[in-house]
Parts: sequence; structure tokens; C-alpha cells
Amino acid sequence: RIIAENQFSRYFWRTVFDKIDNALGQVARNRLSRTSQTQRNKVLFITFQGDYTCNPKYVTEELLRRHADVDIVWALSRQSIQTPDAVPDGVRRVELNSYAMMRELVTARVIVCNSVEFEKLRVPIRKDQIIIQTWHGSLGIKRFDREHNSGWVWVKAADYCGKMTRYCISNSTFEDEVYRGSFWPQAELLHYGHPRNDLLINKTDPRAAKLAEALRQRLGIAADTKVALYAPTFRDAHGFSCYDVHPELLFDALHERFGGNWVLLLRYHPSIREHSVGVQHTQGVIDVSQYPDIQELMLLSDVAITDYSSWIYDFLLTGRPGFIYAADKEKYDNERGFYFPLESTPFPIATDNAEL
Repeated sequence: RIIAENQFSRYFWRTVFDKIDNALGQVARNRLSRTSQTQRNKVLFITFQGDYTCNPKYVTEELLRRHADVDIVWALSRQSIQTPDAVPDGVRRVELNSYAMMRELVTARVIVCNSVEFEKLRVPIRKDQIIIQTWHGSLGIKRFDREHNSGWVWVKAADYCGKMTRYCISNSTFEDEVYRGSFWPQAELLHYGHPRNDLLINKTDPRAAKLAEALRQRLGIAADTKVALYAPTFRDAHGFSCYDVHPELLFDALHERFGGNWVLLLRYHPSIREHSVGVQHTQGVIDVSQYPDIQELMLLSDVAITDYSSWIYDFLLTGRPGFIYAADKEKYDNERGFYFPLESTPFPIATDNAEL
């Protein structure tokens, strides 16, 4: 009873202090916004991963290629900030959610984001500022609208961000409908596709082969070894029991089906990778959860395996085989839900290791 009372007391006071802290932070951010001026040529890039990655990365690289007269700023996680060469020359870095980031955010003319995470802080956006939403999922199957999302803090941030967003980039009429039916009913839709997929589509792009070879050497994968990429999405409970792919059985099956020797790249979703530290892996499995750019991992991969993650719809563009391993398909469908039936995708579905 004493332990229970002490736990309740700690929880109560932590909740009180968090509310006070959030209120004071909101006052400070509002004041900072009112007393700052927008800088005409400043663009701030933010990803939910906290890494230099996804669509905003490739927009940045095009601006650099064009030598655009733009002050480019990236908000990055502490780990990325401390990583040498995390961003190319010509890009300034600030730590995600720091005071320095808030200063950059309230003075940026354009804010390019791939999610709504930054608006959990309810940062004021003025009328002369422009938010461009690139999102991070092509033809994503898992629902994230308010009726199917249990994270109320995230939903509030999405509502606020949706009202502030000027433009959304889209790759299809399906994606248009997802935007319109969730949090962006009024934003202007720009049918530009996803910049991050240029590498996968433009097969003559010399960068693709160079990136794949550099990554192979960095990971220590022999030239004659084939690569399978297993990158499942997160679960709301952040558990790991559903990620039970059996590597030895998988290697045998890959060898029988496609020939050759194989390694497995394992990439946990960015929202759970911090929980994966210390997870033991068998021989032939390389944990690439900390590698920021999954598009580059796709370049290297001969086979793709996921459960409900949207990246496999990008991988389609390579023409290489993809598979779905969904051990908890019914449970996930009941909890989160799908925009379309998993069975309607072009990928074979397995619900246990024997089927896979």
C-alpha cells in the first residue's frame, strides 16, 4: 500500500509539473513568435525521425544542387547533431525541440516537414510563414486518421498542423483522399510525387550505384552476398513479440528460392529503435535501425520484407520481390485498421515462419 501511494504521489506531482512546464513553454513560444521577424530566404526542415532523411532530405539536396539563395536549417535529434557529416556542407543544424530550434522555426519563411510531431509543442505559425507537408508514406496501408489513432496528443498536433499547412505533396489520387479524409482538408495538393524515390526510379542515376556500393562496404557485406531487408512498423504498445522472423529458416528459404548466400538487414521503426538497444541477433543479421535513410537501404536490397509499413510500396519501384510477414494481422487490423485489404497488395502474405 505504501509503495502504491508513493507511486501515485510521484505520478500526481509529475503530471502537475508537466502541465506547468507546458503552459510556461507555450507562453514563451507565443512571445518568441510575436517578437520575431520572418527571414525571407530561410527554410527549416523537420522530420519525425530527427534524422537527415526522407523527402525533406532530397528537397534539400536539390536546393543545394541548384545553388539556391536559401538559408537551409535542419532540426535534428541530439544523436544526429553529434554525428559527423550528418548533413552536407551548406546546411546549418539545430537540436530538435531546443530553444535554438524555436528561434529558427519562428523566423523561417518556409517549414518543410514529413509529419506533425513538431506541432506537439503548438508552435505559433504566422500568416507570412508557409508549411509544406511532404509526409513519409507512399500508398501507406495503415490508417492514421483521428478515428483510428489512439494517440490523442498526436491527433491534437495533427489537427493543429493541418490547419496551418499551406501545401501537401502527393503521389496519387489515393494519397489525395488520405490527406482530405484526415487532417488536411483545405491544404493545396501538389502532384509532384515523392522526391525520395528519384533514386529508385532513375536507374541510370550514377548516385544510386555509388551509394549502394558505399553502403555495402560500410556494412561489411561481401560483393557476392545477397541482401534481404526486414523493416517492420511499430506497434502502439511498443512490444517486440511480433518481430519473430526466424533468420536461419529465412536464409534457407531465400537460398532455395533465389540462390546465393544472404544477410538480413533488420531495421526497427524510428519510434521504437531506442527500445531495441541490447536486443541480441544471430549471425548474418545486421541491425541497421540507426541508419537514417531507408531509401539507401532499399538500393542495396535484393528482397524486401515488412508487415504494414509503407516503405514496401516505394520498394515496388525497383521491380524486386517483396513479402509481407504479418503475425498479428487480425489484431492490428482491429486496433489500427487498414485503408485497403492487405490481401489486395501484390505481396505474398505469411502469418508465421513456416508460411514465410
